[in-house]
Amino acid sequence: MTAHARIAALDAGRSLAVIGVIAVHLAPWMVTSPVWLDTLANLGQYGVQCFFVISAITIFASIEHDAERLGATREVLRNFYVKRIARIAPLYYLAIFGYTSIEFVLHFAHSHIQTPHDLSDVFLNMLFLHAWFPSATDSVVPGGWSIGVEMFFYMVAPALVFVCRTMRGLVMVSLLTALFALACWYFGACDGGPACRVVNNEFFYFWPPMQLPCFIVGFWVWRLGRDYLVGDNRLSSRACVRLAAGGIAALIALFFAGTGRGMAHGVAPTFAALATAALMLLLTRVPLKLLKAPASVMLGKYSFGIYVWHFIAILGVRAVVRLDAVDDFAEDHAVLVFAVSMIAATALAFIGAKITLRRVEEPCARWVREWLGRDPARAPARSIAVDGTEGV
Repeated sequence: MTAHARIAALDAGRSLAVIGVIAVHLAPWMVTSPVWLDTLANLGQYGVQCFFVISAITIFASIEHDAERLGATREVLRNFYVKRIARIAPLYYLAIFGYTSIEFVLHFAHSHIQTPHDLSDVFLNMLFLHAWFPSATDSVVPGGWSIGVEMFFYMVAPALVFVCRTMRGLVMVSLLTALFALACWYFGACDGGPACRVVNNEFFYFWPPMQLPCFIVGFWVWRLGRDYLVGDNRLSSRACVRLAAGGIAALIALFFAGTGRGMAHGVAPTFAALATAALMLLLTRVPLKLLKAPASVMLGKYSFGIYVWHFIAILGVRAVVRLDAVDDFAEDHAVLVFAVSMIAATALAFIGAKITLRRVEEPCARWVREWLGRDPARAPARSIAVDGTEGV
């Protein structure tokens, strides 16, 4: 598999992730749905952890490549932080303004899309520190908690990557991350008590210590699976069977730990990450023609924008689903209505993402390339492949 096929595999993973996220946020607005459909839609929330794993893979690859190409640590760090801030900040700031404006309009209709917050929470979101504060973590931009987690990881990622370039370093970082997560669980969620449970979709589930292991899983995927991801080697049939079995085991554990039975939401993100790891490697055996299907490529390319826009898209779909005629039809055709609603919400979010990519993200990306003195047309092919996954 070529470097470009690797991008296709990652885009396929992003496509599945963003579809899952849309499904879980759309499902509560469906009037009636079979139990199996609700269960499947609820598992879609772990699309966020899929994003985290893919992000870790691309970040490890890009920092590793820049370290080999640029040599100087200072240049590597400058490239990394400037690119990531320029990739996330413009669209996220637009989302803060956009969702606040929508909230103002909905106020007159006695409805809302944001949860209560004050100006300090807005500032925390602008500084990307909101994932550490209960009132700010998910109140200003719906789903914004994941952006806070991503930005925290970006802050520590270069140091982690440099340590994890050896197997000993990766093992050490993995153990320290597990201890850090457990300590935060004990002193945070449990308040130093003997035992407690992390509640799904509440602060101690959202905050970075519970999610950080997902990124370390991504490091392991790159460290152990790099040759398969870049096409220098091919997974054997036996390896695929083992990966599939491991992925299924992780999904079963995820079902019982997370949204299926709710037994251990604190470790559910890690099980989701392990399932994603198996998926990413198995995708390397999927024919390139399927991986590069237009829908998969487009959803993957625009996934960040779709994530930001999809709550607005669901708001529009929600207005249609609540019509009496649709409500009556859904009583006997719940699966069909859900499927059509998914297509509509995804299409609307895609349109919004395409607009903001051209008007916001791409101009910022061009400015970054000029500021850093990079010439994409003359950059090594592997560099384009790695950076292309991040959109900058």
